[in-house]
Amino acid sequence: MLVKVSDRNKILLGIGTGVLLASSLRIFVAGAYSSLEKTFFYGVNFPSGLGIILLILAAILVGKMSRKAGGALMAAYAVASLATDATEYTHLIAAFTIPIALALVKELDVKYLTMGLVADLSLRVLAVGGEPLDFPHTRVILAVLVLLGAFALWKEEGTLKKPGFGLYTFAALLELGLIYPNAIMRYSGITVYYLPHFIGYSLVIGLAIIAGPYLAKKPGVASALLIVGAATLFVKPASLIGLPLALASAIALVESAKGSRGGVIGAAYLFLVATLALGAYVGRDIGLPFMEDNLEALILAASVIYTLASYGGSAEVRLPNAKETAGPLLGLAVVSVIVLALFNVGPTYVEAKKDVLIWSYNVHQGFGPYQGTFNGYELINLLKEHKPDIWAAQEVVGGMIGNGYQDVPLMISAYLGYAYKYKPAVEGTYGIAVFSRWHMKTESELNLESIGQARPAQKVTIDELGLTLVNVHMGLNETERAMQAEELLKFAESEPVAQIIAGDTNAEPDDEAIAILTRDYYDSFEKRPPYTFNWGNIDIENIDYILLKKDWPAKVKDYGCLCDVEVSDHRPIWAVIELP
Repeated sequence: MLVKVSDRNKILLGIGTGVLLASSLRIFVAGAYSSLEKTFFYGVNFPSGLGIILLILAAILVGKMSRKAGGALMAAYAVASLATDATEYTHLIAAFTIPIALALVKELDVKYLTMGLVADLSLRVLAVGGEPLDFPHTRVILAVLVLLGAFALWKEEGTLKKPGFGLYTFAALLELGLIYPNAIMRYSGITVYYLPHFIGYSLVIGLAIIAGPYLAKKPGVASALLIVGAATLFVKPASLIGLPLALASAIALVESAKGSRGGVIGAAYLFLVATLALGAYVGRDIGLPFMEDNLEALILAASVIYTLASYGGSAEVRLPNAKETAGPLLGLAVVSVIVLALFNVGPTYVEAKKDVLIWSYNVHQGFGPYQGTFNGYELINLLKEHKPDIWAAQEVVGGMIGNGYQDVPLMISAYLGYAYKYKPAVEGTYGIAVFSRWHMKTESELNLESIGQARPAQKVTIDELGLTLVNVHMGLNETERAMQAEELLKFAESEPVAQIIAGDTNAEPDDEAIAILTRDYYDSFEKRPPYTFNWGNIDIENIDYILLKKDWPAKVKDYGCLCDVEVSDHRPIWAVIELP
């Protein structure tokens, strides 16, 4: 049976709306975070807080906006997504498209929205847990889906309806990570997994999204399941089941949330929730110390607020038919099979050897240094070219709100076949990792005593090489670093003793912290590079190291810095070590 034109347009609009909503939320928060971070550290004032102002302005204007204007802005977002992944600038457009997407959510049957959310999930699978804007193939598909939605909207007459507070609370809940499989897995305490686990759990999330409309006829049950599901974050790993239930319940309550007013307050609330979520990671650094490591409480509070905002609303929902249910899930399944066929489903181990290429590299939370550009695609190409055997990585993200919920460990393992050990500093999704061509086991890990944000260290052993390595990311304050260096030295020299300490120390060679560490370890660089950190020549430092145990009979055969590489604000440093 042929689909009626009006139904076809609703499907196109639903898919475009779901993709636009999820993508705009990611890009808005990531771009605002990147821009404000630059202002905070370097005094770069543009665009800084402009996106926040534009979001509030868009929330005011959307109810007076013609549907053609809404379609034009959707198309502008799609074109911008094709042109660049510089979030500091695309987030200014996303500030307008979030209210537009929510205005369309207010009008659409929820079953069409679920199609769009599953389409966005499929794009995440195609990007292997990365940001779709970061990879050429997913960027094109995302832009096409949004453009098709924009075309459907352009053909309609009239103005957009103004979304109220309830729909903004729904958006805030989505932006806290409930639609991202990697975020939920890492929230739930799983620190190491590979592509099949990610694919399998993506199917669980897809089922949860599709199940949403079927719960809508019982809003009381949905409200209870949402709060109970969010509360399972406090009893990990029960949240692996609880959060998909919460997601299905949140979607079920969309119809009930449509009738509320107060869209401008809702936009301000959305920004506040995002700010608090960022504070869960870097609370002490941005003046929100009470938020650090309290993301669970925020998600539960946001769930309660959404439940209250949707209380008493209409719950009449048109359930999807068999094709509308099976279609999105079939698309997700096909994408999953393609990805499993094309990428590494686990580590690709190699034989032990004597000469080992070791890297230390801080990857800046998955962002390029200057415009908040996602750096996953560039990072993968860099690693393909240089092929390090062991990589001690810092500022590694596995699903953090501030970088679009990228999963760097998953991407690196799936594209390049590395084994990895991931040590989150806070909230399971941001920390450090060691990648290796050989089997590894974690000996111990800790967060060093810190004044600012949490600073992690991990110790791993590679039995095939007879090697134990410590990976570390130290603090910004000199007194803090000296304190951390003493603690780190004891950590490294506890059994089994680490032969190598590698990482971002944030300490120049004449810093007290380096004097402490070099009591028992020596710098593998006989001559230091000109810099290992360079933020646009505004801030240049020599702070990354590969240190070797003084009594370890290994030899440094070569060393260097890829100082012309600008994938991160740091530069990869490397050493070829001849093992004894």
